[in-house]
Amino acid sequence: MFELISRNRKVYTRDRLAFFMSFLSVIILILVYQVFLGQIQIDAIKEALGSDTASSDTIKMVNYWLISGLTTIVSMTSTLGAFGVMVSDKEKKLSEDFKVSPISNFKVELSYAIFAILFGIILTMFSCVFAIGIFNGFSSLLDYSAMDYLKIFGIVSLSTVLSATIVLPILALIRTSSAFSTLSTIVGTFIGFISGVYLSIGSVGETLQQVMTWFPMTQVNALLKQVLMKDSISQVFENAPSSVVNEYKESYGVVLQNASGAQ
Repeated sequence: MFELISRNRKVYTRDRLAFFMSFLSVIILILVYQVFLGQIQIDAIKEALGSDTASSDTIKMVNYWLISGLTTIVSMTSTLGAFGVMVSDKEKKLSEDFKVSPISNFKVELSYAIFAILFGIILTMFSCVFAIGIFNGFSSLLDYSAMDYLKIFGIVSLSTVLSATIVLPILALIRTSSAFSTLSTIVGTFIGFISGVYLSIGSVGETLQQVMTWFPMTQVNALLKQVLMKDSISQVFENAPSSVVNEYKESYGVVLQNASGAQ
């Protein structure tokens, strides 16, 4: 099993295009954030607080909101991208060679899944930590305790397992690398919208809000926000009424509500 997983890693890291595709949605998110998404949220916070300027704490909090979304997207796209080895083997008929080898088909399929999940966890954790350092300064990494990082690791691990579970049935229908590349682009964009990253959950209608809250990656995104934004939300809204804080959390997906209004 270890040899199969190691083989999948070597095959994947040789394909630079596939590695780049894992980050395509992240690049799109950063561009969208820099152009208008971040400023829209900052303006809304200034209005809610009755302030003409945005403090450094506000910008830091909004950056953590972005990082949570970025981490959610990477957990899906990196896991999906790692499954490209499986698609490539099918396209090149290498999967047929495995069938006549002493290795059981179950072990081969399991090795693809284990590699994808492990790769997804490593790349997502790296992306999250690196993004915190880039957007809020590497000193911000010291703002979190060991327990916070354990929580982040647990959420990321859960997210990659969920991602693998979601994409595997779809990948059963994919036979070529070109179709896989198209799927990767579609999935990356779709995840950004449905999990409340490209659009805040409070900016859409109630029906779509409910659909978004039911989607597992939206819930992952909310869990990450609750860990990453915990202290910054307290600082930004320190003197604000609880109603303002709750409205922000609900509008920007820090907490999720069902149709009855329960969290």
